Amino acid sequence: MGRFFGKTAPAGEPPVFASGRDDYDVAYRKAIADIAGDVVRGKFIAGLTWNQLWTRDTAYAVDAGAGLVHPGVAMATLRDMAKRGRYGVVWRQDSCGHFGGWPNLTDAIVGAVGAWSVYTASGDQEFLRWSHDVTKNTLARAEREVFDSSSGLFTGCSTFMESNSGYPGKYAHKGSLVGKTKALSTNLLHYRGYVLAARMGRLLGQDVGSFEVKAGKLKDAINTRLWWQDKGYYAYYEDEDGVASDRMEATGESFAILWGVADSVKAASILANTPTTPHGIPSLWPQYPEWTDYSKRSDSDFYHNGTVWPFVQAYWARAAVSQRDIVRFGAELDSLLELSKKDTTFSEFYLPEDGKPGGSPRQLWSAAGYLSMVHHGLFGMDFEADSIRFAPVVPPGFDGLSLTGLRYRGMTLNLAVAGSGVEAVRFELDGEPRDDPSIPSDLTGVHEVVISLVDS
Repeated sequence: MGRFFGKTAPAGEPPVFASGRDDYDVAYRKAIADIAGDVVRGKFIAGLTWNQLWTRDTAYAVDAGAGLVHPGVAMATLRDMAKRGRYGVVWRQDSCGHFGGWPNLTDAIVGAVGAWSVYTASGDQEFLRWSHDVTKNTLARAEREVFDSSSGLFTGCSTFMESNSGYPGKYAHKGSLVGKTKALSTNLLHYRGYVLAARMGRLLGQDVGSFEVKAGKLKDAINTRLWWQDKGYYAYYEDEDGVASDRMEATGESFAILWGVADSVKAASILANTPTTPHGIPSLWPQYPEWTDYSKRSDSDFYHNGTVWPFVQAYWARAAVSQRDIVRFGAELDSLLELSKKDTTFSEFYLPEDGKPGGSPRQLWSAAGYLSMVHHGLFGMDFEADSIRFAPVVPPGFDGLSLTGLRYRGMTLNLAVAGSGVEAVRFELDGEPRDDPSIPSDLTGVHEVVISLVDS
């Protein structure tokens, strides 16, 4: 016990991942380099050809792992993702050329997801207070402007599929029409927003009962109106006439599992029944036939239509980890690994038929998606307000894993996982066995964590 398989990262350097399998290690280094390349003037840009600041790209990338390796950059970028309006300071809504901006795209609450990750990585109380206020104000805006009381759901486009290619042709360039739909992923983001507003408020000593009540009601509405019993997963959206779409969206399916809207029975059903492709989970499925012409001059004419997005793969893999589904986690990890080999950087998306890269190179949330699979999957890290919990999921074929030089709050961690499977038989902190597989967040200095798994 206590043996580490890789080299320790020098002070100030990024963490070093060693798996005994070179291609996995190379992909990790590539992801670290891509993320560093997307730090411009102290803030995250979305990618090589997307040099703007985006709320959702930042929030998802930070949640996936970019915020852990660059907490100061993450905090600075998220502070720039807020603006003052009639409801006070709110999370900024990303704009869109196809459907128009607010109120037709309603996923600005995604900022809360990134903010919570920044807080758990940094422990910064002032940032917690600030992000709690921004989250409260953003929820109030959504309740006033896009909440449909008759269904109990929020209206608006899916969280990131904001192009014509992500919806049937009847919605093309019609923001007012797509703004009447109710997307699964966006409603799950609002549910998560309520949960995080309550969690933040509780840490700040505030009354959070109203957020908890609203979260419960929204959860019930999602399960009542969007669960697709015949298919065994949730519908992509409910249209302007209250009819459920006949397609799925992978972000929504993943969020439902990961954030506890789907109970254990539904979660198992989603993982078993959601369609995938040889190159990973698709953004939506089946594809819309009107948007399958890859000869179009612009990627936006097809790029949300069932394509494979690494950050979506990461959430799907994380959902599988939460259910201890080693088969589906391993499949998605291997898929993203193979996609990472197709270019010198992680691309924005990949075609479902042949894995051909598309969109922007060096895409921030794509690179962060691979970090997520390593951090949240292979090492099973779950960052809480006052601790890190560990529940690794390691597919067969790895001969010991290590992640060294990982900086977290006031400490530097060297992690090792021996064995494979999902069942931990021993957990050590600095050579001492512990019954609880977690470490408190207030430690300082260098600490070693060793986890032994047994193949179950």
